[in-house]
Amino acid sequence: MSRPADFTNSDPFSGLQLLSDRALQSLGSMEAVEWTPAPAKDSPWRALGPGIAVAALVTAVAAGLAGRLPASLPVGASVLALTLGILLRNALPLPAAVAAGCRWIVSRVIPVAIVALGAGLNLGILATDGPRFLGYILAAVTLSFFLAIVLGRWMGVKTVTALLIGAGTGICGSSAILAIAPAVDADEEDILLSVGAINLVGLLAMFACIGLGSALPIPAVDFGVLTGATIHAVPTVAAAAFGHGEEAGRIATLVKLGRVAMLVPVVFAIAALWRRRHPAGRTRSAAAGGKVSRFVPWFVWGFALAALLGTLGLIPGLVFGGGNTPLFPESRVLAGAALLSKLGKVLLAVAMAAIGLQVGLRSMLRTGVRAIALSVIVWLVVTGVIAALLRLS
Repeated sequence: MSRPADFTNSDPFSGLQLLSDRALQSLGSMEAVEWTPAPAKDSPWRALGPGIAVAALVTAVAAGLAGRLPASLPVGASVLALTLGILLRNALPLPAAVAAGCRWIVSRVIPVAIVALGAGLNLGILATDGPRFLGYILAAVTLSFFLAIVLGRWMGVKTVTALLIGAGTGICGSSAILAIAPAVDADEEDILLSVGAINLVGLLAMFACIGLGSALPIPAVDFGVLTGATIHAVPTVAAAAFGHGEEAGRIATLVKLGRVAMLVPVVFAIAALWRRRHPAGRTRSAAAGGKVSRFVPWFVWGFALAALLGTLGLIPGLVFGGGNTPLFPESRVLAGAALLSKLGKVLLAVAMAAIGLQVGLRSMLRTGVRAIALSVIVWLVVTGVIAALLRLS
């Protein structure tokens, strides 16, 4: 298979630098982009400025539009920013300088936004619903792998490609694919096909869940579980769920990060099974296990810590006014957890705009038809099963 023009030798999609530090910088942030490493730390701000400015402008327009939408349409500024970014990226020839700033936002801002959103989550819900959430997570992950392998064999999709599609669907999109690829000796074609299919279907899954939430009276907690257990990438989960409400967004992010945390045991298990069945690939598979912990992004632990501090009331508030202040003669206190949560939503909207400005629909549509079809079917069945379980619970 020849490499598409959109990919270069330095791109993690090529497999040539699959475990490079530059590739790892963006893992876990967002999987619906044409993957390119974030700029180096010494990149001049003038090189990042155009992309940051365009993303901020798109976010401002999206925020203005979100305020005019009817309450019956649960589409927040983040989803609108993503949509406007995609339309702009694919309708106009944007300058190359825009991409650098957008990549910086994706790799640096999204993790901070996710951690900030954690401050608004009360972990007390785990005491009552924790085991149930874990059950949904395990069901989604297990079913994704099983369906991908079984249906992939029936549809004529290579076993390795099908395995990577199952990982991307069940765990965390491209991050899971890039983590598992060396463990199963995946080649360039396997990576390109699975990543392209997961990226495209992940975007469709987000819009489908939003449509489902607006068409049906789904309780906030159930909608959070549904989106958190079925949508592929962390920011698209948050964007879709927070449009449905604060509670849905927090539950969805919690469930989704639970899926991300499953990456470590899954990679170790797959690497062990693959080495047993394919001794010839032992070198690459064994090497993968030693670095797997690096594929769990730091914001998973940051989100948990922020949620714990918020639950215990240890995040200090902001006090202003009082005394002889003419505008605010009485002192006011703004809760620190609430402020961080709002900041997280603003940063998420900017990041979604940056993501949209990098999504090339043409390159996504070059993905093999069978791989896309398999991804769609697996996602539909997993979503249907999770929805049925939620209905019965």
